[in-house]
Amino acid sequence: MLLPVVLMLAHTMLSVGFGADGATLRPASRPQAPSSPQGLGPEPPLAVVSAGEPAPNFSYQGTDGHWRGLRDLTDKGAVLLAFAPREHNLIRLQREREALLDLGVIPVALVELRPGSARSLVRRLGLTYTVLSDPRCVIASQFNVVDPITQSAVPSWFIVDRRGRVRALRRGSLPVSGYPTVAARALGLPLPGATLPSHR
Repeated sequence: MLLPVVLMLAHTMLSVGFGADGATLRPASRPQAPSSPQGLGPEPPLAVVSAGEPAPNFSYQGTDGHWRGLRDLTDKGAVLLAFAPREHNLIRLQREREALLDLGVIPVALVELRPGSARSLVRRLGLTYTVLSDPRCVIASQFNVVDPITQSAVPSWFIVDRRGRVRALRRGSLPVSGYPTVAARALGLPLPGATLPSHR
């Protein structure tokens, strides 16, 4: 009972953050809050996100100044969300980016860094996929990946399909077997490099 109260208090105290590309993250509102900008609808309440359920449609402001949400990404394909990745995870995700895109999966990393630090990290590592800055764990809290003691995001991943449903997730660690394999299994796609039987 204490955890939901702590999360709700922390949730209401959050201020606006910025994405790695200069995007501004909009903090989640309470369930009765009015719609977010550009008609994206109200921010989702803090509820446990499980496989098979809709993913929270978090909002962020793009570099063009327009408000965007997770649904803007899922309109382009399934999405892999990687929370609290370390540098070696970011580098591996960059190496596996093309294989993910070949599967129709858009990689998105969420880092607990201030916007300037996140931009520097993206440049230094040569990352060419979406990296969102979530220094106050606004998005992480919506996906229930914030440690209640440290108030920091824990390494976690979610595969969200084009309909916005969570197909697979793991809290507490990032994939060991490689991102494309995890995504393919979650979405019911052939494993990368698998040979499909030919019909003769």
